[in-house]
Amino acid sequence: MSGAGFHIPYVAFFGRTYTECLDMFAMQPADLREGPTLDCPSGPDSFVAEACAAGFEVVGCDPMYAHEPAQMRLLGRQNVDACIASIEAQPNSLTFRDYAAFKQAKYDAIERFTADYERNRHRYVNASLPTLPFAGRAFHRVVAANFLFTYAHREFGGLYDGREFDLAFHLKSVAEIARVARHEIRLAPMGSFAPPPRPHPYRDPVTALLRELGFSTELVPSGLDSGLAGFNDVLVARRLA
Repeated sequence: MSGAGFHIPYVAFFGRTYTECLDMFAMQPADLREGPTLDCPSGPDSFVAEACAAGFEVVGCDPMYAHEPAQMRLLGRQNVDACIASIEAQPNSLTFRDYAAFKQAKYDAIERFTADYERNRHRYVNASLPTLPFAGRAFHRVVAANFLFTYAHREFGGLYDGREFDLAFHLKSVAEIARVARHEIRLAPMGSFAPPPRPHPYRDPVTALLRELGFSTELVPSGLDSGLAGFNDVLVARRLA
């Protein structure tokens, strides 16, 4: 994809709604009753806000949580506009086409997130991979989407121009996620953003690491269209007894 195609020159502050997150991770609301969930990194998702409003225990972490709500609202909306413009300029890069609905969902997520962040800041932890400030096995489940794999360099299946989030970074980050996960990990997306459609180059090394760390792994179809034709999966890892 070098020199062409949809790509992102920075780590975007880009979020999803509660429904989008459940669909993306192939989960049902009942799954959240099993124990506390960590969304890492959470960005301007409304997953934490809406899940907690429904009575579930969900915590978000992100390095952007060092900032004030107004700053994050502005940056989030700017990033949505820029990303949508880039996607529309490369209509064959991703498979989904309902850009208006996609964009509105991002705006909705930002508004719900910032409103909850103002009222319930304790749910949002300023932290970033590959080091998390949580005790071992502190969460029943950890979910992670659209940072790992997505921000690999374009030569390695991602959308990013930078090279700091290489395979070594991914393996260290996944090991840290495994450290704080008591039962389950869900990672997405699993497809390469660089054509032709194929698994992400980091998928198999990450899967092998999780197995070494004592997890079973399987690929589960995601209910949210990531735009990755044929590889719209979630990697689900469960700690073995």
